[in-house]
Amino acid sequence: MTDTATGRLAVLRLLALSVACAMTVSVIYIPQSLLASIAADLEISHQMASVLATVVMVGYAAGIVFLVPLAARIETRRQVTYQTIALACMLLLAAAVPNLAAAIAAFAAVGFVAGISQVLIAAANRMSPVARRGATNSVLVGSLLVGIFGGRALMSVSTEWIGWRGTVVAAAVAVLAVLPSTRWALRRSLPPEGSVLPHGALVGTIVRQAVRNRTLLRSALTQACVLATFNSIWTVMVLHLTDSEISWTLGQAGLFGLVGALAGFFTPWSGRIIDRYGARRMTGWFLLVLLAAMAAILPTSGVPVAFGFVMFIATWANQSALSGNQVRALAADPERSAQHNTAFSFIVFLGGGLGGLLGPLVYALGGIDAVAVEGILLIAAAIALWWSIPDSIAEEKVRPPSLSSV
Repeated sequence: MTDTATGRLAVLRLLALSVACAMTVSVIYIPQSLLASIAADLEISHQMASVLATVVMVGYAAGIVFLVPLAARIETRRQVTYQTIALACMLLLAAAVPNLAAAIAAFAAVGFVAGISQVLIAAANRMSPVARRGATNSVLVGSLLVGIFGGRALMSVSTEWIGWRGTVVAAAVAVLAVLPSTRWALRRSLPPEGSVLPHGALVGTIVRQAVRNRTLLRSALTQACVLATFNSIWTVMVLHLTDSEISWTLGQAGLFGLVGALAGFFTPWSGRIIDRYGARRMTGWFLLVLLAAMAAILPTSGVPVAFGFVMFIATWANQSALSGNQVRALAADPERSAQHNTAFSFIVFLGGGLGGLLGPLVYALGGIDAVAVEGILLIAAAIALWWSIPDSIAEEKVRPPSLSSV
């Protein structure tokens, strides 16, 4: 999987993994991008429909805890194949739901099996040389952003043609379409990390490991605040852009997501400066940029061009911070990256689920400006958590042998 001449992941294989990450992660943002259409079809309020954005994130977090650790026992290629097929099946079920209760169950199931990108990122981290892990991670993280926002734009446009149910069916077909190239990219993947523990005990050990590792825990909590901000803003984006102040159509509001997709192409540059200057230092700068962007929403929210630029900066800073925090968390023990990524991602996406719920509630109270104030408070909390992270992995206390044997 590595290029022996340059020490980098082979370009075509990294591209295939990036496409797989982008496609599979895009589906967990379906309730956000199609919120208005789902609400109208199921005859519920936007606030009620936003519950779907939360349950899919909670399901995603649960899937990370129970499915991603299987990488310790199952070869990556096989695990990704099974989860991709299951994801396509769950999407088809979600497209057929008759009411809100069924939609909640279906989208929770979609989230549960959708954590394929987390398996791929951890595998790529293991296969990449230490000096290139920041760059490799940021390429894959950037692909997540392209998938999230490229998918948002395509889904919003296609909904006007084939409805939200047809759009979800198309997403299931697209997920299956990338499986052959993903399997090809993983044909020389490393063997499972191995564990002598039963699966349930392994999950419990991972949780204990996260709680006792200051770097991992605080990095994850920092990014949880960041993702909560991200989801709060983008969950209500369609509502804001179609409101009377701007009055865009649903399709136009969906195309606004291309602002976020564009930010994804700049994320690999962030990885290079993380490799050069260090994950902790650069994460701090990314958080300051994100704080400034949240404040800038207040004077620009009614001016589409200026607002688009601010959201581009905010989205780039969000994903750059994710890359820095994730590199730092996985560096705590590179040989157990799948387990560390499990704990990290579980905490982060619980925060994201909370943000998806808070966004519409805060928006109902005070519009996009109120959501921006919420974001300022969350990023301030993230900066405080970042400040508490040790300066180096070497500062971590030696852990009991039982934790390192996972």
